[in-house]
Amino acid sequence: MFSIRALEVHDPSIIWNLEEIRKRLKFMVKNDMNTLVLHEPGIEDKIVFPGKFLGAQKEGSSFFEIYKQIDRNIYNYALRENLNLTRRDYLKHIIEEAAEAGIEVYIENKELWFSDFIMKYKPDLVKNGVFCPSDPFWWEEFLPVKYRELFIALPGLAGVVTSFGTGESRLAISNMFTCNCERCRSLDPVVWYKNIALGMYKPFKEAGKKLIIRDFIYKKNELEKFAKALDELPDEIIISSKNTPHDFYPTFPNNPLIGHVGRHPQWIEYDVNGQFYGWGLAPSSMLKDLRRRLKYALDHKVTGFIARTDWEGVQDHSCFDTPNLLNLYGIAVLGKNLEVEIRDIYYKWLDEERMLREDLSSKELKQCLDWISEVFEETWPIIEKTIYIKGAVFSNDSAVHISLDQPTFIAETHHSLKDWIPEKENIFEMSENNIVEIIKEKEEAIELAHKVYNKFKEGNKGLKEDLYQKLLKHFKFLLLYTKAFYLISKAYVFAKYLLEKGEESKLWNKPIKTLLKEAIKDLNEYCSQLLSYSFLREYPMKVLLNPERFECFLKDIEEKIKL
Repeated sequence: MFSIRALEVHDPSIIWNLEEIRKRLKFMVKNDMNTLVLHEPGIEDKIVFPGKFLGAQKEGSSFFEIYKQIDRNIYNYALRENLNLTRRDYLKHIIEEAAEAGIEVYIENKELWFSDFIMKYKPDLVKNGVFCPSDPFWWEEFLPVKYRELFIALPGLAGVVTSFGTGESRLAISNMFTCNCERCRSLDPVVWYKNIALGMYKPFKEAGKKLIIRDFIYKKNELEKFAKALDELPDEIIISSKNTPHDFYPTFPNNPLIGHVGRHPQWIEYDVNGQFYGWGLAPSSMLKDLRRRLKYALDHKVTGFIARTDWEGVQDHSCFDTPNLLNLYGIAVLGKNLEVEIRDIYYKWLDEERMLREDLSSKELKQCLDWISEVFEETWPIIEKTIYIKGAVFSNDSAVHISLDQPTFIAETHHSLKDWIPEKENIFEMSENNIVEIIKEKEEAIELAHKVYNKFKEGNKGLKEDLYQKLLKHFKFLLLYTKAFYLISKAYVFAKYLLEKGEESKLWNKPIKTLLKEAIKDLNEYCSQLLSYSFLREYPMKVLLNPERFECFLKDIEEKIKL
């Protein structure tokens, strides 16, 4: 059993909504989860100032003693920081409510992160027009001061989960916007990682808080550098690793860092919402994958997991709003007992969410459970064939592409599978055989989606009718979703084939221009039909299948290829 069973909130609109947080705390109590993680880049800078860099002469014993020294300077140099007081009170209250329920609270951020008034305190941080990440100020002064102040402001906080070296932070040694000074050019990233980690660590040790460092790293060689840096960090620093390398791609292998962090305790992270498998708008049961990933983690001495329930890229939306809430139930149950039957997780989901009719006989209940589990266990294979190509990422965070070049960049560079599985090198080779396989994969997705939809539509076998209709809408969405990627994949491969082989080339003894024109016609017709579906006017379904995306994609083809 995992000792840390954490639920992560990543959407700021939910983090700063007390009723939504209470909803998640209740779920955690019911399902014996013991850790809440509030994930927002720069969240600590919505709380701390830090006072020293606005003129405070001492830290004081309370947050307000820091504030009273700098209130005038806040109005002069950093007026928005005046809101830190009330935001701190809000988070302090959440920590107190969670503690009453036996739940610890962590914040999750990305470093380096800071407010621009830091320039007034130390103007020479800016070189060549941008901030310099290799200045020792960051780890010798800034980070220790910031985190000491954080624990004065939030003494009940259990600790911080952080990642650095990622382009999502304001500043990193690997960031393309670094100042490019001689020190930056010569500083080994391994040394930079170590300096940042140690700069943060001291105030954590003094306050008795936990520091958890993530391996949010894009490339295999960067992961190796990160792993090397771990050898020189204090043993009690916890390492948190996504279950797959780089990001939450269910088709990718297990993260090679799992079980290979030396003496450090380790947690893993899993996205139960579906940033890379349909946002829950297209249902996708990940229960079998969860069992496999959690077993691998336990076999490699991992002690905790973090279940991400939403994504900052889609505001006001989480697994609590979709059928993918099933996956959160799954990780909560399997995190305590990997031997639980999958069917039992379905019952827990349906029962706790009060989705079952109350008048069901034992026979009807069995039929309902058999039906639901059979239908939902077929959903992930559909999603896999829809938005991946032979396991490679072929979507823009589950959305369709907006240009002809975007899928190639996403699949081969940004979310590269071949970096981790070298034999996947030629997935996007524009050969006749490969194109046949790509299109066949998408056709199979459509066929399976229709099969599942018809199985679910043939009759409600025990759900409350309004909830049955809500689920049916998600399966209708799945049909449209599979067709979208089938059509856009055809247009993509035909256009790429034409550009590589020439306008006079043929495919299957048909002119490639003819095939591309037919694919464009089909995609235009599909696009014009989208708004006829009333549920596609609802948020966020309208986001994932946004007609503007298709139009932008088609326009890009027209600009690149004269038909």
